[in-house]
Parts: sequence; structure tokens; C-alpha cells
Amino acid sequence: MPPLSTYVNNIAFGRIKRILRLSNILQTVGSVICVFAFILTLATSSGSSAYHSPFPLSTQVLTLGLYLAIPIGAIALAFRGDPASSSLLLSQTLSVIAIGLGVIPIIAIFQGYLDPTLPWLFAFGYLTNIPAFICRSIPQTYISQRKKRGAPVGAYGNLNGIRMEMEISKRARFVFYSAFLGIIVAFISARILLASPNLIIWYPFVIIVFVSLIALIVYLQGGKAGWQQVVLDTYEKSTLWWIWANGSLASVLLRDPQAALEDDSIKLSLVKGGIPTRLRFHSRSDRDRFLVIVGLNGPVNI
Repeated sequence: MPPLSTYVNNIAFGRIKRILRLSNILQTVGSVICVFAFILTLATSSGSSAYHSPFPLSTQVLTLGLYLAIPIGAIALAFRGDPASSSLLLSQTLSVIAIGLGVIPIIAIFQGYLDPTLPWLFAFGYLTNIPAFICRSIPQTYISQRKKRGAPVGAYGNLNGIRMEMEISKRARFVFYSAFLGIIVAFISARILLASPNLIIWYPFVIIVFVSLIALIVYLQGGKAGWQQVVLDTYEKSTLWWIWANGSLASVLLRDPQAALEDDSIKLSLVKGGIPTRLRFHSRSDRDRFLVIVGLNGPVNI
């Protein structure tokens, strides 16, 4: 399979390398925390029923080892400087498997465990798989968009690299990741609380970590809310393609576009009566050329 650099420009390649490095660090630290928490359980379990799992030690070690092999495999697959697209996909797959199977060692090691510290310490290490998975998903969006576009990196279409600005909001992303992470965190917390109800005193800490993860993920998705620099690529088959300042390729299907003019700006709606997105061009000639190519030769009130 082609390497990552085949699908992205230099700006995006540098950004993805930093994101993959962060993913590897997160899962490495998370694995170390899990091992450390498990070792501490061995030190505290002798002679105390309050710190004793009903499962034998061999089962605990086996489940922990099988779990740790998954994030370690994800790290190894994304460790190269220019990894193959297939390796990145497999690394992402292993990360989501780690999220699903990571509850097994938590149950095996901490079932009936009364002390709140070590279960939450282990869970914190386990939860690093969630932002790691989101980070590993970012390269796949770059690759899939470039494949969908069907043109090599650096080749512009009929919009020929017109530079402009687009006003964006991250509210929808925040809501999406809140729901996604909320379901996972609620499931894990419920399992731990069923085993040890007195751990509810740690819930404020869980909420802080939860909000921090959402903020980190939204930040890693790139760009700030407000006006963003954009390079227009092409408009074909009712699809508008552009490149963000971070190098990511994006597209939107304009089913029945409507536009209203404001000096060098345009309020563009995907469909009649839809919520408009504001586009700001550097010159009226660029704006008029965009309108002609997209097929909006005259202003329409929206």
C-alpha cells in the first residue's frame, strides 16, 4: 500500500506525524499506568479481603497481557516516519479494539475491589485509548478524501487554487464527541461502580477528565472557530472541494445551492432555506469567478 505522504501535502504530513507521535505517547503512558496499577494490586492484596479479586492471579495476568498487546501493536504499526496507509488503518482498528476489550482486565483485576485509588488509576491508563483512537482516525480522513477526490496532491481543478476565508463553528463537533465519549465513560463507570459502589466519590475527577478529552479532541481536529484560510480546489459533480490551512482536503455536496452577496463575501446555503455559511474572498474577481463556476450567476436572497 502507498505511504501516507502519497495522500497529503507537506503541511498535512507534518501535522499528522505530530498527531501520530501524540497517539503513541498516550498509549505508551496508558500501558505503563495499567502495569503500574496492577503491580500495586499485588502489593496490597496479600492478607486483605478488601483488596482481593475473586479471579486467580493467572487469569488477571493473562487478561492484562492480552489487552496490553493490542495498544502496543497499534504503536508499532504507526511508529515509522512515513507509515503505509494499511498500517495506519490497522493501528486505528487495534485502538478501537483496545477500547472494547479493555474492560475485561478491569473486571478481572478489580471485581469487588473496595479501594477507589487503583481501579481509577488503571481506568485512567485504559482511557488513553480513546483520544489515541480519535487521533489515529485523523489520517484516515485525509487518505479517504484524497482517494475520493481522485487527483494527485498539488493538482488543482477548475477553481485553480483561489484563496479565500470560510467562517466555521466547532459546536457540532463538540456535541458529537460529547455523545461519543459520554457513552463510553458511562459504560466503564457503571461497571466499576457495580463492583465497588464507594467509588462514586471519584466522579468529579471523571467529569474533569471527560471534558478535557473532548477539548483535546476538538483541538486536534484542527483550526479554531471563526474565519479560516481556505484554498479552493475544484467544483465538479455538484461537489465543492477545498483545502484547509492545516493541509486537510474537504468537500461538500451542493444539492441546490443558494447565495446572497455582501461586498466581497457570500452567504452560501447548501439548499434553499438552509443555514448559510459565510465565504469571504480577497477580491470581487475571485468571488465572481467562483459564482460562475458553481453556477450561481446572480445573487439570491436567503
